[in-house]
Amino acid sequence: MAGLNAYSLLVVLFITSGVVIATEENNQIIIKNNCEAKMGMPCVWEVFNSIFKKGNVTSKCCGELVVLGKVCHSALVQRTLESPHFQNLDRDTIIQKSLNAYSLLVVLFITSGVVIATEENNQIIIKNNCEAKMGMPCVWEVFNSIFKTGSVTSKCCGELVVLGKVCHSALVQRTLKSPHFQNLDRDTIIQKSIDTWNNCLVIIHSPSPSA
Repeated sequence: MAGLNAYSLLVVLFITSGVVIATEENNQIIIKNNCEAKMGMPCVWEVFNSIFKKGNVTSKCCGELVVLGKVCHSALVQRTLESPHFQNLDRDTIIQKSLNAYSLLVVLFITSGVVIATEENNQIIIKNNCEAKMGMPCVWEVFNSIFKTGSVTSKCCGELVVLGKVCHSALVQRTLKSPHFQNLDRDTIIQKSIDTWNNCLVIIHSPSPSA
């Protein structure tokens, strides 16, 4: 047990502390975004295993990873790769596993049953096949614009409009049911959701500069 605790501690140090020899850029990102404080050790360990070894990530840790954010996730993985303890690993493979893991977990967390949803929203989502109407890059853009900060490109506005207002509203409402977002102001998120939808309608229906 003592050996396991020591190993777990070392993993946390490799991923979330200055023990790892990191590039200045990654260190600045990690410090600026307070990345080291956003995930608990059990979830750090799960995500570490899924990328650097083998293993699955639970829905709880999916939520923590989404809250951590893609910028922090990428910087922490890059910093870990700078450690001499991981120099025997194929860098491109690890980076790809990191991207795949994050993309998949975000999609699962936002658009699947991982989120505890009301029966009404689930029925709407299933009936309208909402989960299959947007690609992951656009799901992520819209998620950021509502739950964090960011803009939505014209391409993703097009996908959002195709998704439809009913699906958009149901997916946002379902995400708000997650315990990972209970600290957010519900009215603010709903308003941002409406604003994102309205802004995309303007973008899609505005004449092109060449028209």
